[in-house]
Amino acid sequence: MKKPQLSPFWMGMLAAAGILVLVASLLVAPKYTAKNRLTGRIRTKTKELTEAKDGTPSRADIESWNKYRAELVRSYNDITKFYADSDKVLERWFPNLLIGADGDPARDTFMGRYLDEGKQLEDKLTAKPYEVRIGIEDTVGGRPKFGFNWEAIQPQMWGAIAAAGPADEKAVLHELQKRYWARQRLANIILNGGVKVSHILDFRFFKLLHPSLNSAPWQQTPTKPDEIVHWQGVGANPQGQAIGFAETDLPSGLGTTLTFGFAVELPYAEVPKAIREILNPGNAPQAQDMLINLIGTHVTIKEQNVPKVEFIFEQGNQSDEALKKAEALLKAGGDRPRPVLLAVTCQIIDFDATKVKKFEAKQTN
Repeated sequence: MKKPQLSPFWMGMLAAAGILVLVASLLVAPKYTAKNRLTGRIRTKTKELTEAKDGTPSRADIESWNKYRAELVRSYNDITKFYADSDKVLERWFPNLLIGADGDPARDTFMGRYLDEGKQLEDKLTAKPYEVRIGIEDTVGGRPKFGFNWEAIQPQMWGAIAAAGPADEKAVLHELQKRYWARQRLANIILNGGVKVSHILDFRFFKLLHPSLNSAPWQQTPTKPDEIVHWQGVGANPQGQAIGFAETDLPSGLGTTLTFGFAVELPYAEVPKAIREILNPGNAPQAQDMLINLIGTHVTIKEQNVPKVEFIFEQGNQSDEALKKAEALLKAGGDRPRPVLLAVTCQIIDFDATKVKKFEAKQTN
């Protein structure tokens, strides 16, 4: 008996079915699995978005944030421009000074000009009509000490500066130029501001000009009690020494401070005017000059008023009494304003315009 045989048709159908099963397992099943996985992720993300709907930024929020950012950038640019413009006065060299290709003068050229400008400044102050005394008489050395304390750097000092690093010499020259402008600021309150100063006792910077010059002559401090100046705001000890003083760095590396102090003798009535002229020469609405902050003042009475003045007059004669009283007061100096010692500590804002950030414009779609 013969076994039944499948017809070619059914054999083809079975082969086709096998191929379909194979294709489904190799192609369709992975796609279906991927579809289920994506569908699950969509459901999860939909749930997250639904829960976060209240905190999702709207178009109005984004526009508000962009506007706020623009306002911050504009304020930052305005503020840094103000400081950078004011700093140009501090960074300038002497007029008509020969400048090299690197933007700096030669050391000897600058030092000759620096010391000459200092002498001319003192000559103006000591001449009529100002007749200002500068420095304190030194019975030992024979020459006045302190005063403006100009930095007369000797050759061996330059050698120590150069040995510290190749850029140190240029840094010292820049620092000296800035120090001159600070001293000129004090001189100008007398020469231009009309402040009646009779004596400039001391002018000093509290930071070392260079670490290798820690015992330079211009950094000497008073030793006699009547010469000590009480500097405020720099942590000075009772002897007037600001030991361990450090300048303050501006935020984001935008520069530092340059701190100095000066002590002058003047009538007490001139004290407010002197401080005003130091901070804002000419009382201008917005001085295009170095930005100076006042960090401390100290006023010391130099002379006491005469406690008692005696005079003799004809009793009952009022005119004689008034005349003799005026003569006695004049002789005793009782009716003249008493001088005071004004010590002022200031900081110049030494701004570094190269550290100003540049913000790109916000792109909008």
